[in-house]
Amino acid sequence: MQVFVNLPLKSLRRVRGHAQSTYHSGWFNVVRLFGPEHTEYYRGLGRNYIWADIEIADDLKPSLSNAGYNADGSLRVQVWVNTHRKTLAAFLASGDQEWDMREREQ
Repeated sequence: MQVFVNLPLKSLRRVRGHAQSTYHSGWFNVVRLFGPEHTEYYRGLGRNYIWADIEIADDLKPSLSNAGYNADGSLRVQVWVNTHRKTLAAFLASGDQEWDMREREQ
């Protein structure tokens, strides 16, 4: 299973002197999913998310600002439920607190 996430970078990218994105966005393989669904409120609107551990390529690790890697080299991130409604449907419907995706995909 893959999810699309934004990972914060250590430094601000500059192109022709103008500040660019401070995030690396992309599709990453999921190692573990963690429930239950949480809600974050911003300006009165709620966005639901769950936590997931994702695999990070070795060449990307030095440029990320996150220092909280797990023992297996994965990184815990928020995954927006609305963005990944179909992908996460089975996990959310099960009501389980944790899924190890490595065991399920074999």
